[in-house]
Amino acid sequence: MRASYWIAGLVLLAACSRSPHEGYKVVAEEVHLRYIALGDGDRVPADDDSLLLRFRAAGVHDETGSIWSTERWYLTRDLRSEALSPALRRMHVGDSMSVIAPARMWPWQALVQGDLPTPADSLLLRTEVSLLALLTPEGMIERRERLRASDPAGFERLLIGAFVKADSAGWVRWGTSDLHYRIQGPAVDTARWELGTPLRLRWEGFDLATGRRIDATERNGGDFHWSYGTPDQLLEGLEVGVSLVREGQQGEFILPSRMAFGDRGLPGLLEPGAPVRYLLQVRREPVP
Repeated sequence: MRASYWIAGLVLLAACSRSPHEGYKVVAEEVHLRYIALGDGDRVPADDDSLLLRFRAAGVHDETGSIWSTERWYLTRDLRSEALSPALRRMHVGDSMSVIAPARMWPWQALVQGDLPTPADSLLLRTEVSLLALLTPEGMIERRERLRASDPAGFERLLIGAFVKADSAGWVRWGTSDLHYRIQGPAVDTARWELGTPLRLRWEGFDLATGRRIDATERNGGDFHWSYGTPDQLLEGLEVGVSLVREGQQGEFILPSRMAFGDRGLPGLLEPGAPVRYLLQVRREPVP
């Protein structure tokens, strides 16, 4: 069965124009392709599939991988570009191809994820692309649930890390914990809160994984009144949040489950062991 795909691929390449690069075929304008190895996969990637890909990029006459190399999971749709589309239309798991195309035709933002500066647009690259594994959306869900069951803490760290990486503007890690925060707006009062300072807190909480709102002070009649430092009245992560936010600012916090609702979760709203995201504002109580 797989041999038929290989033959079909060779037929497709044979139908393409000859390339000035030996062994390659022109598969799109300025894009040249050559098979390196044949795998045993039986389907080409769909847009919603996740792909484990190895990239090794170099100048056309340079040593393979001399400019950039990586091995990562990607979403197929993020890589549909002038340079990669012809390869993705032909690749099966285990296949390796060499693609020659100008640097401007590669989806660098998706590929390098901040690892290196984008090569000059005019540079002609020869990139070895290998499809190591493919997971359908259903397969990704199954893999995620296996990880959640076997290593809940590791799964939670991966979930938080993926969220921060996907929305990377301004997040700061609090010490060595998994709590992350970012604070916006000018402070009206920059003085640190003292123990016993009466405060008004306003917050909204969301399930980090789904974005579903799970908590809000407005649901309980308005601002929450709290004397700074009083124990056992706030989530541990919100106590940290109050210590970092000043009046006039809004803080956004990612709280790991151990600093939020822990292994109990919130029945009907939040799974046990789930990280959460909170928006928080703090004001001093008016002086009588």
